[in-house]
Amino acid sequence: MDTLDWERLLCAKRPGLNAEGGVVLQTRAEQAPRTPAEADVQRVVFSAPFRRLEGKTQVHPFARVDYVHNRLTHSLEVAETGAGLAQAVMRRMALPEAWQRAATLHVRAACLGHDIGNPPYGHTGEYAIRFWAERRMDELRALLREDGASSENALEDLRKFDGNAQTFRLLANPAPRDSAYFRLTCASLGALVKYPYRACDTAKAKFSCFASEEPCFDAVMEALGLRVAPGVWERHPLSYLLEIADDLCYCVTDCEDAVTLGILDEATVREWFLELFGAEAERDAARALSIPHLRAKVIGHLMEGFAEELVSAFRAPATLPRLEATSPTWARLKKLKSSYSIVFDDQAKIRNDLQAQVIIGRTLDCFLQTLQHIRDPELSYGDALFVKYTFGEDFVRQHRHRPYAWWLYAMLDFVTGMTDAYLQRFARIL
Repeated sequence: MDTLDWERLLCAKRPGLNAEGGVVLQTRAEQAPRTPAEADVQRVVFSAPFRRLEGKTQVHPFARVDYVHNRLTHSLEVAETGAGLAQAVMRRMALPEAWQRAATLHVRAACLGHDIGNPPYGHTGEYAIRFWAERRMDELRALLREDGASSENALEDLRKFDGNAQTFRLLANPAPRDSAYFRLTCASLGALVKYPYRACDTAKAKFSCFASEEPCFDAVMEALGLRVAPGVWERHPLSYLLEIADDLCYCVTDCEDAVTLGILDEATVREWFLELFGAEAERDAARALSIPHLRAKVIGHLMEGFAEELVSAFRAPATLPRLEATSPTWARLKKLKSSYSIVFDDQAKIRNDLQAQVIIGRTLDCFLQTLQHIRDPELSYGDALFVKYTFGEDFVRQHRHRPYAWWLYAMLDFVTGMTDAYLQRFARIL
């Protein structure tokens, strides 16, 4: 795109379903004086999935210090950073005040919800689901064969499971309001999508859309004016703010947590943080600060650098796809990220991650065993007990006729929604 069409990029329509079950975008009247963007923020903040992020791993499962970051505190910090960046950039762009406020709120909503689809144990949980799917591929393929060719892409979604796509599923899926889905506005969903691809696009390692959400994804991206060619989409400009806020927060706070847990020494992290300042005078002025104070200074300093770079990129949108590769500020942040990889070798973390591989696999095995009989007129005693404890009898009765692929996605909704501690208790029961 040559120029940014902010009126279209801030589209406030929401995904819905028509009478035939097809995806349509709807304009919903919010309760005055609430705007659609404000409603998005509140839909996330007041939800159970958002509260459950408190019990999900950021880096260190069951850390011995209570105040290291979890997914909830990380999401709150990303939201503050992303909203601050949005305010700084939109103010410099001199956009109408209503657009500035809407853009800031859409970024805040996307940042608050950006990890809501992550499974228990963080990235380890993602790897565990993929490993399980590879081991069970023959059984999964046999199960889906009864659905026909239309369900083939579900196998690829499981084999390449990614929390980004699960997040889009939860925040965008246009199922009825009594479901687990949020139906955020197109603008908030656009800001959320860092990887505008599907799992079955095998050339891409990262993606933001399962096959189950493809019609919804296409409708949202089309409404935002992000179509490049049929099935090919470019990123929403606001998605770069979310990505920067996420990278900035986890890179810096992971180091702070590592000091708290005794994995890294304070002197090492202090030197890493000081290297993030561009000028020698700035480094000297910050050298005596405590790690928490220095962390705050570093984030503020990098936000200022990113804001200037984003304004330049927004004024020349053709440069946006190359922003990460050309940004000097991002280059300094990547250097920090490559320095602290030692935190992932902590023995306590490795022990918990090994446990996660086992218990996630065991849990998914039990789901698969029951799903293989979910359409039976009468479930066995064991399957009936499992249904009562998980989906509930009413849910199964209402959806028994659904394709097996639909049930596998429902399984992902259930398992990825678990906290670390709940997954442990669940596995012990099994």
